Amino acid sequence: MTTPAQPGGQHWPPRQQHQHWQPPQHQGWQQRPHYGYPRQAPPPPPPKNKKFLFWLIPLIVIVAAAAVVVPIALSGGDPAQEQAAPPASGQPAGSPKVKWELSGAKKDVPAYKNGITTWLHEDDLVVVRDKYVAAFTRADGKQRWLVEAPGGKVFCGTGVEPAEGKVVLAFGKAKAGSEDGSCDNATVLDLKTGKLGWQVPMAVPQKMQDRVTTVQAVVTQIMGDVVFVTADQGYAALDLATGAIKWTKTFSRKADGEDTCAGHDMMPRDGKAIVVASCLTGDFSVTALQIDPATGNVELEDSVPHDGYSVSGIGLLSVKPVLAYGSNTEQGTYFLFDDNLKLKSKIDGGKPNSPDELDGVTSQGFGHSTSGTEHHPGAAVVADGVLYTPTRTIGGEVNKLVAVDLNTGRRTWSASVPEGTIQAPIKIVDGLLLAQVGPVSTTGPQRTVKIALADGKVTPFLEAQVRNSEQDETGPIPGFYRYLWADDRVYAVAGRWSDLSVDVFLLQAE
Repeated sequence: MTTPAQPGGQHWPPRQQHQHWQPPQHQGWQQRPHYGYPRQAPPPPPPKNKKFLFWLIPLIVIVAAAAVVVPIALSGGDPAQEQAAPPASGQPAGSPKVKWELSGAKKDVPAYKNGITTWLHEDDLVVVRDKYVAAFTRADGKQRWLVEAPGGKVFCGTGVEPAEGKVVLAFGKAKAGSEDGSCDNATVLDLKTGKLGWQVPMAVPQKMQDRVTTVQAVVTQIMGDVVFVTADQGYAALDLATGAIKWTKTFSRKADGEDTCAGHDMMPRDGKAIVVASCLTGDFSVTALQIDPATGNVELEDSVPHDGYSVSGIGLLSVKPVLAYGSNTEQGTYFLFDDNLKLKSKIDGGKPNSPDELDGVTSQGFGHSTSGTEHHPGAAVVADGVLYTPTRTIGGEVNKLVAVDLNTGRRTWSASVPEGTIQAPIKIVDGLLLAQVGPVSTTGPQRTVKIALADGKVTPFLEAQVRNSEQDETGPIPGFYRYLWADDRVYAVAGRWSDLSVDVFLLQAE
């Protein structure tokens, strides 16, 4: 059966608005994605035996970078200070800082195609990639363990976050030519030992049976003694001890009885699963549900009426409060729900492709979803009733980081960094928001700044000059990295493989 199209000729389930960009072959600099570098003449081409233009290929490398505080003039709030605040605590006890890097060019890490996600777990940096999962000791960058996907298959989905030192991974076969891949098996991984446990088929039901083989991204989450799974049109629970299926169901919508629906994202909240979904037809766009993972019963539910356009790019940014995002051709919208999952308000996210468009739900360089069921953390921090997120991260242009009051929907302040594109807020540390800033040129430095929560005042913090291999005089493409904070360092982990660019790089205080 062919998958129906939704009104307006859009394929269903709707694809995310911000698609994960694949480097084009034999195309010029003008076609760089919106989070790439500025539109200018490219650097000299690489040796002819390289398949792609090297300045377009992202790599995941961990780079030891000397970080310095630079007193530059910054805008946002009051006049900027020229002295950095002291670094936050968090360094593992007895773990001296070591400058280290992992490079695809130097074969420090095995090749892969797509990254799926990355976490900080205890003293490790854990990266989940389609071909393997690896843990690197954050103190020195040494590989502690690496495990490949079973049976020559690929990993294609995982949990939102580890639970009690374990995570469940979905795996299946990769696409070959026009053949669809699959994501229909699951395995449990012990993050302490790097050993896989049970491996079982994962038969998540689908209303349209042809969808079973096309699901390419699955969200799993350990919740109590079960593993809650969302996979496109269906959801299920596996027994954590054995992997045996405990129950399976398909999504439906209470507001109008529509039952050809698909989940788009899921996050845990106080032992329950919060899911956002949409349906093929009907008068509603985003549906929010709270599901009991022990039984599969829907406990809370509310649906948002259409505003005349189908909404796509649906995802969750927060569950405390529950904040979802969706967009259409006219507007991006944040949907705020109360604790009982009743729609509280809709917040304007800006017109798509305009300078004031807020970032919404993006992968930060990771993952490749064809089913719509994949969790991306988004370039956002939500805290104390405020959303912090950047405007469009257009490479080569200065953008803004915006604070949005969720109670009023008003943008209370915005901050920008000269010669910098704010990629993402990372974390609130000691009352200040850390944000990662990419250069507006291919040779500029990587920076981390501190932003005051009250007024958006920007203070320089970390800076490092990051370079790719000797064959590539440019630095890494900032939009292909996800940024994490720990140990007074920023860990930038790439989501695309390249043997020329850095794979993970560090910014740290001396």
